[in-house]
Amino acid sequence: MKNYRALWPYLRPHSGLLMGAALCMVATSLFKGVSLGLLVPLVDFVLLNQAPHLPAWLPAPLASWLTGFQALGPLPKLNTLAVVVVVLFGFKNLALFFQTTLINDVSLRFLRDIRNGLYAHYQRLSQNFFSSERTGELVSRITYDVAVIQNTITEGLTDLIFQSSQVVIFATIIFAIHWKLAVMALLLLPAIGLPVIRMGKALRKLGFAVQERMADLNSRLIETLQGIRIVKAFTAERAELDRFSSINQAYYKANIKTVKRREGLSSITDMMGMVGGLVVLEVGGRAVLNGEISPGIIVFFLAALLSLYAPVQRLSRLYSLNQQALSAVKRVAVILETEPSVKEAPNAVTLPPFSREIRFEEVRFSYGDRPVLQGVDLAIRRGEVVAIVGSSGSGKTTMVNLLLRLYDPTSGRITVDGQDLRSVTLESLRRQIGLVTQDPFLFHDSIRVNVAFGRPEASLEEVVAAAKAANADGFVRRLPAGYDAQVGDLGAKLSGGERQRITIARALLKNPPILVLDEATSQLDSESESLVQEALERLMEGRTVLVIAHRFSTIRKADRIVVLDGGRIAEGGRHEELMRDSALYRRLYQLQVAS
Repeated sequence: MKNYRALWPYLRPHSGLLMGAALCMVATSLFKGVSLGLLVPLVDFVLLNQAPHLPAWLPAPLASWLTGFQALGPLPKLNTLAVVVVVLFGFKNLALFFQTTLINDVSLRFLRDIRNGLYAHYQRLSQNFFSSERTGELVSRITYDVAVIQNTITEGLTDLIFQSSQVVIFATIIFAIHWKLAVMALLLLPAIGLPVIRMGKALRKLGFAVQERMADLNSRLIETLQGIRIVKAFTAERAELDRFSSINQAYYKANIKTVKRREGLSSITDMMGMVGGLVVLEVGGRAVLNGEISPGIIVFFLAALLSLYAPVQRLSRLYSLNQQALSAVKRVAVILETEPSVKEAPNAVTLPPFSREIRFEEVRFSYGDRPVLQGVDLAIRRGEVVAIVGSSGSGKTTMVNLLLRLYDPTSGRITVDGQDLRSVTLESLRRQIGLVTQDPFLFHDSIRVNVAFGRPEASLEEVVAAAKAANADGFVRRLPAGYDAQVGDLGAKLSGGERQRITIARALLKNPPILVLDEATSQLDSESESLVQEALERLMEGRTVLVIAHRFSTIRKADRIVVLDGGRIAEGGRHEELMRDSALYRRLYQLQVAS
């Protein structure tokens, strides 16, 4: 129940519709019970033309109606029953229509809301969460697992309310008709409980296995499709197919085991129902032959009993369905209950427009047990271009991540104009920082949408102006659809240099006072680098810039270069000074030039 409680906020807004569906279910069950009651006058009064032997405990209104109906002639009786049957079935089907429509509406609304809620929660979670989780696993939670839960609502709630109401109504009917027969027939029900419980535990484990295999499938599929160029280059198609087939086979095995156990449970309850029916037929048949009860009554009893066993069987299936859904509910609840490691303070304030300096004060940071930054002190003045260099793993990108507050320092603090980043809202901080990375990320949408990603309200004229400044307008206009051209998945339809210029245009349009360039030209050819470098210089004008680069050609014009070594700032100065005074910088430079 704890895990289900995590989902209640998404179901609660639709409780009115759910209540309406429940009322329709009860109405459907009542109309079905009354319809079956017409078997008594049909068999006894119309077909056999005899008065039934009504049990003494039969409800008085029903006994009175049957007695009055007996006084009619055979044909009026048949015509009356025909009209009553049509009316009752009409009301029952109308109630069934609203029941089905409303419960499906509830489940689809829940599916929509829980997916929106999960997606919104993904957006709130911190970077370290995504670093430790597989993308396919997260996709599986929001697609497959949520669909399993929706199925539980559609079928599970329907069965819980509808089948339970039928059990109550038909159990009342059979006890009202002949309580001794009812007790004999229902003695078998407890025998169904044990296999249901035992099978349910197995189904819960299998349900978890099915969802894990589906997550594995999603993860493998996403990784292969994103890396399809590498797969083809290394002729690894057969190996990847074998891996995918192996995971798919495991998914099949888990599913078929689930089907076998669920259908086995269904067969057990069917057998119990048949045995109960035979007991009633044997004992009830003798009572009819001895004149103790009329044929119509025993037919009504058998029909009600069979109508009782069907919902009992559905309820036993509901138990197994719930066991399967529990693992999906738990997997979704774990995500919803995961708290971001980077949180806004309850009294967080809006960061005013940047005006003076960014300062790292004795900043330390570790990824788990691995220390990365070990006491970094750095001040970056407004309008200053500061480059950070160092060997791989020295902590350059970590400093950027901390400035964007994707992570928080293990100790120490980072301030903007004296404001600790932990005391300001994330939105007001990140709106003042533009980011251009070495892997230009574009969304599968038009060029216009990608350029305006940080400012979706921007006009086409503003988008074009940013593209011109980023040296992107020329190649965009050569495309058949121009700014409406689709870039493909991850920008696959554009070259590396074109993608990078689009991301520069995106940063230009955002117009942030602080700019971070994280290896922005490290993977470009000379011609593309020249165009991108020119665009970057326009982007950097009048801004405070933090540059991380392997290519030393991109940082020679920096006002200051900071050399990181072992998570600490080892040296600082301009390029010429460091080449003269710093052996570490000279070695890094020579390694880069030699490569």
